[in-house]
Amino acid sequence: MDTAKTEKTALATTAVIGSDWARLLAAVLCVLGILVAGYMTWAELTNNETACVDVGKVDCSAVQNSAYAKTFGVPVALLGLLGYLAMLGIIVLEDQVALFAAYGRTLVVGMALFGAIFQTYLTYVEGAVLDKWCQWCVTSYVLISLLLIVGVYRLYGFLKPLRS
Repeated sequence: MDTAKTEKTALATTAVIGSDWARLLAAVLCVLGILVAGYMTWAELTNNETACVDVGKVDCSAVQNSAYAKTFGVPVALLGLLGYLAMLGIIVLEDQVALFAAYGRTLVVGMALFGAIFQTYLTYVEGAVLDKWCQWCVTSYVLISLLLIVGVYRLYGFLKPLRS
């Protein structure tokens, strides 16, 4: 009897994870973004340099000390950290807060889209203006781009029944 109950619980868990893999992936991408942006924020606020490859055009210090590293006096890394934290909060609370259940996916897509556009601009500045690259900035750009893709996928799946 206990074996049947265990198997039923395992199947139910697998079904939930299987049906909500995109939400889990979005949460993992947010956590990775928090780690990257948190590390960069810590380095900025404590005046420490980040660990960087510093080979060729990769020069994190030059990028992080440039005029483009702050927006209205606020470190860009801190803005990224706050954005990743907000998106993770929305994703985690989607099944607990009615507002996020109804609009959470749209909010995440909107925030990720804003972040991806802003990161695209900053990545352009790295390559075209500074002619230097920061591996942490590029990593964050990849993470926010993936988060946008997963977010659009989740939103499409959420809205699909409404079009039927």
